[in-house]
Amino acid sequence: MNNKEVNDLNSNFQTDKPNEQSVEQVSGTIGIIACPMLEDELIYDIITDNDEKNIYVVDTGYQGSFVKKLEYNSINYQMVSEYAFDTGIGDLDKSKFNLVIYMNQLGLHSEPKNLRSTIEHQVAMHKYLFDAMMVFYGMCGNYGWDISKVSEEKSAPPVITIRDENGKICDDCIGVAVGGTDNYFRLNKAYCGVLYLTPAMATNWNDFMSVSDIAKGCDTTDQSMMRLLFEICGYKYALRLDTNLGDRENYEKCAQEICKEMNLELIDPEGSWTTLEPIKRAYAEAKNSLRRSKAQA
Repeated sequence: MNNKEVNDLNSNFQTDKPNEQSVEQVSGTIGIIACPMLEDELIYDIITDNDEKNIYVVDTGYQGSFVKKLEYNSINYQMVSEYAFDTGIGDLDKSKFNLVIYMNQLGLHSEPKNLRSTIEHQVAMHKYLFDAMMVFYGMCGNYGWDISKVSEEKSAPPVITIRDENGKICDDCIGVAVGGTDNYFRLNKAYCGVLYLTPAMATNWNDFMSVSDIAKGCDTTDQSMMRLLFEICGYKYALRLDTNLGDRENYEKCAQEICKEMNLELIDPEGSWTTLEPIKRAYAEAKNSLRRSKAQA
């Protein structure tokens, strides 16, 4: 993420009204395994939760953009090593509300089976170290995958995933943005053969394309090849799916540049398609699984 993007980051992060502070004091730790394509959504959840919390970010080598957004929003955090994450961060004050965030590499998406096995391994290793775990991903090419089933074991802490209002796990970052599988199907029916551009996709275009199915085996830095690829696939339009998160100006700039490079027309959907409800619901579910005690008003 460039300096311009950091300086102009999401006005919604600054103006969205935080939730009212809980009458009860929350205590316990949520371990969060997150995708870089959903880091703006995680920032939103953190900012709109007004309860006091301690935030720990694991130094995975892929947390740089996320940390800059925390700093931009004046959110205090502490960096911890992967070893500390693997051992439960021994000095955690369990009487406090803690978030431990592990940001994976975007490259996991290049092979859905590898992404699934990696996350399953991460959850299996860490689920007993925290009071709850939240997997900030969709199914990402693994149809029918439900990582939360590991919490069905006796005495296992809950594992929370991003779901729609009917309890179905969201397919991917587009599914998260539009509110779940059913709305995703409606979107595909209304805008068939169209490139979808969320803020995260547009502002991370090269990294996103390097792990996408459409460009597998291609040199994504070769614009003429990529333009030909989009032409062969019949793409003529790019649909602006604006979640109202992230750097507004940079999103528009990147979307326009992508369309120019790929010879696409940038269009807006009719009506309202995006929602933050799935990510708000997942965060609330994870937090509600923690201990609560009476706190002075």
